[in-house]
Amino acid sequence: MLAGLVAATATVAGLPSVGAPPSAPTYTNPLMSDIAQAFSDAGLIRAKDGAWYAYATNTSLTRENAQNGGPQHLIPMVRSTDLVHWTFLGDAFSQANHPQWAGWPQKGYWAPDVRYVDGEYYMYYSAPGSTSLDAAIGLATAPTPAGPWTDIGHPVVNFVKDSEVMEIDPMMFIDSDGTKYLYYGSFRKGGIHVVKLTADGRNTDGESTQVVSGERGEGTWVQKRGPWYYLFYSGYGCCMGSDGGGGYPVLAGRSTSPTGPFVDENGRSLTSNQPGGSIVNSFNGNSLNATGHNAITVDRSGQEWNIVNSDIRADRSWGGRPQSMDRLDWVGGWPTVRAGQWTSDTPQPAPDTTATVGSTFDSSDLTGWRSVSGDWTGNDGYAASTSASGLLVSQKSGTADYRVEADLRTSSGPAGVVFGYHSSRNYAVAWLDPQRRVLRVEQRVGGRVVGTTERPLYQGFRYDTWHSVTVEVRNGRAVVQVAPSIGDNPLGEIDVQLAPGLSGPAQFGLTGTAQGDNLAMTKLYQPVTHKIADPKAGPLLPAYSDEFTGTDTGWQWTGANQGQVANGQLNWDTQATNLSTDATVALRDAPEGDFTVETKLTLPFASTTGNGRAGLIAWTSRTSSLQLAPTRTNAVQQAFLWPGADPSPWPEAIQLGPSADTMWLRLRHTTRDGQHLFQAATSLDGKHWQWGSYWYLPAGPLKFGLISMGGAGSTAHFDYVRTYGAAS
Repeated sequence: MLAGLVAATATVAGLPSVGAPPSAPTYTNPLMSDIAQAFSDAGLIRAKDGAWYAYATNTSLTRENAQNGGPQHLIPMVRSTDLVHWTFLGDAFSQANHPQWAGWPQKGYWAPDVRYVDGEYYMYYSAPGSTSLDAAIGLATAPTPAGPWTDIGHPVVNFVKDSEVMEIDPMMFIDSDGTKYLYYGSFRKGGIHVVKLTADGRNTDGESTQVVSGERGEGTWVQKRGPWYYLFYSGYGCCMGSDGGGGYPVLAGRSTSPTGPFVDENGRSLTSNQPGGSIVNSFNGNSLNATGHNAITVDRSGQEWNIVNSDIRADRSWGGRPQSMDRLDWVGGWPTVRAGQWTSDTPQPAPDTTATVGSTFDSSDLTGWRSVSGDWTGNDGYAASTSASGLLVSQKSGTADYRVEADLRTSSGPAGVVFGYHSSRNYAVAWLDPQRRVLRVEQRVGGRVVGTTERPLYQGFRYDTWHSVTVEVRNGRAVVQVAPSIGDNPLGEIDVQLAPGLSGPAQFGLTGTAQGDNLAMTKLYQPVTHKIADPKAGPLLPAYSDEFTGTDTGWQWTGANQGQVANGQLNWDTQATNLSTDATVALRDAPEGDFTVETKLTLPFASTTGNGRAGLIAWTSRTSSLQLAPTRTNAVQQAFLWPGADPSPWPEAIQLGPSADTMWLRLRHTTRDGQHLFQAATSLDGKHWQWGSYWYLPAGPLKFGLISMGGAGSTAHFDYVRTYGAAS
């Protein structure tokens, strides 16, 4: 397939092009370091040649190119056959084919999202306007994933001057009823929106709907699993800052509709004034931070992988935002990277991208395949039959639990992917049937059809263009999906129990009037079913705790004592000032070694102003400190882990779980590489904790305490401060 793919491997400024060597058993983040040290906001697709293609925001691409004042790459394109080794292909846009409506020269093009739609590749992208706050979303199409790209000549979502929604970071999604949606937006008051597209995907159809609160996130990715639509987005801290960059956490919510409302695992809405968001990935204290703007793909075994851009924490001068990749697990119905360990920077098992049995049919002699019936040809890079009774099977079998992948199309009758093949009388078929307009699973035992299950496909489904069919068999049960491309949203799904005699190691293949390509059978992945254990608190340390029932001489105020103890609480009016000026902080000496400090806080959101906040603080100095606090950001309140003394949480504060007027906060202290290392946790009930980002403070004498600042108008109420030693 893709016989017309002629985009030559190009030379990146400052580095030679590198081809893809055989798949390695391990990989180490960041990826692409040989060809692209700067590759942000990546779009990702598994294309119809069986390879992966990634696309990035305009970038200098390499450190050498940036240092030499070299040219910007306008949506650079890279290709891989194993997700680990990548080859640079060139840029999607140039002066010769740039969008005429956006003008030239242009500042660049951002956050490309590439989809396969009925025989064409669609690339949605953002183009900046005349000011830094203007943007529009365009669309270019191409016959291959490497181009050549042709812009459609007008924005899909146009510039809206001074809009509350910033038209950036598009993501196109096709639902199982064929409706196309476009998600976009960022950190303005309007947040992230979704709008329905026309059938051709080139214009909007109706008004947009807000799906994530303002000041909350960007970089949307939507994925459907079973009845749920999962919306991923990334929070504050995308890029390097004075304190070493932010966390850029990936958060998620889910809904039974692509337009929401989306809620997190606590049941908190993503559009409330105290918005929810379950943490998928965040900074874990290693060498890579700002690990966000995610994309998701799947390897041949069925294991999903999460792609993010990242920053090298120790290299503040560069900030190139290279790519990183890690396993995406689903535990209890919610996504998490590496079972909650998040982005890796040490060698990890590589994706399984080598088929146990399979073919791209580049050879016309169909080597490795056996024609059971009908005439099969291997011309034009795919296998084909014109006979309704045609049956082509692999000569080898796979394992008992396996995943089958195939690209399939038909210009006449039903076309099927065969699986569970034991003989010409015993096998199953996943059919694309244009006559009945269904996805159908048919099981044959002893030459008889013993079971048929079908699901309708949407009106207008193009059976004559390539679609990807996958079959996952585990413990005698098969899940069959059809999607535009492998790893994309399923347009139809069937889950069936296999009849006796069809389980176990088997062959696979094609049947009917099928044209098939990229057939592969691989041992099915083993899912991770448990997250890593949450940190535990040890015994209470009374000397470092206060129940606020009397006077505790352990507190040290950096200014006048502003708090009042009454009714078992410390009551403290929020100050209008910040750490960067003269805000007063209540501190006490920290214990030696590992410890966890906790408080219960009530801070009425409705009465706070500015960036009014209250909570815990870790302190080595006024400018070298770490706040853990629910914070007002315009119309919403968010819980942050906030490095440094900046008066605003943008860009470096790191979002945590949802906030509430009354909530519980924990800050856990350990040490690493001679520095103080903290991890933050929040709770809505004092029992169930959502652990979030880590951050460092330099070595030296350490204090911890309380803050109440950032905007006048409210009173923080602390029920206690309890410090616990290390868990045994």
